[in-house]
Amino acid sequence: MKKAYILTILSLLILFSCSLEFTKEKDNWDKGIISNENAIIIEYDGLDREYILHVPSSYSGNLPVPLVFNFHGGSGTATGQRYLSKMDQVADTAGFIVAYPQGSYLNGISYWNSMIATEGSKGTTDDIGFISFLIDDISSNYNIDLEKVYACGYSNGGDISISLACYLSSRISAAAPVSGLMSLESDSLCQPQESTGIFLINGTADNSRPYNGINDYYLSVDSALHYWSNHHQSDSTNIKNFVDGNNNNIDHYEYFGLNDLSYLEHYKIINGGHDWFNLSVNGKNIDQVIWQFFSNTRNN
Repeated sequence: MKKAYILTILSLLILFSCSLEFTKEKDNWDKGIISNENAIIIEYDGLDREYILHVPSSYSGNLPVPLVFNFHGGSGTATGQRYLSKMDQVADTAGFIVAYPQGSYLNGISYWNSMIATEGSKGTTDDIGFISFLIDDISSNYNIDLEKVYACGYSNGGDISISLACYLSSRISAAAPVSGLMSLESDSLCQPQESTGIFLINGTADNSRPYNGINDYYLSVDSALHYWSNHHQSDSTNIKNFVDGNNNNIDHYEYFGLNDLSYLEHYKIINGGHDWFNLSVNGKNIDQVIWQFFSNTRNN
């Protein structure tokens, strides 16, 4: 009975999250509903999995380039996330490769399994292993700088990006979840081995991934910040408030460690909802802001 109850609650959470995710950028998301454009199909763990790859025209193969994973939200698609974000354009300018993986399906709804070891898991799909496999697959075909592999994502895609920072820290140099939360199990099971950079972007009025977390499922943003600041041994925090070019009221948290390096940042969007936010920070949109964090992250 307990298992059935949990699955029922999770299904409601997924459906509620999905309805919110399709509210914004509806036309863009619709482009990915039927099928993923130019999808690459590979088999992993007995399942056919898909991903889309964007390679900038500047890529020659002579020099290693960074790789960014960009994850769709619950019920979304790889193509949908590609149109929702503007990461292709940033990649063309900065010279990195972008991968948009496709989640698997539970009861006809696409999702990412960010909770790998508890009853809170939406399913049994090994998405952590899938992304590790994708890193190998992509790097076997392209000259990838394996010290510069990054993960970002929206909503449930944000959840998986921060889980990768926990469980695949030796391969992920930084993660930037947008409107996503850290799973409750991570508070005890997350044991990152590297100085993986973390950039949390959350709205205080998010009803799908509430800023204060979800009991028994997700940590609050403050708890996640506390976890990562302890991991990075941060000894000082710089907090400043600003209003960006699109009138987003933002508290910017920056945590510094003993070596005066920052591996942890947070944009607290005051009254922000469940969005891939329309930022304009010094003329940079959210994709550019995320890439700026990634490119400034240095690992020990």
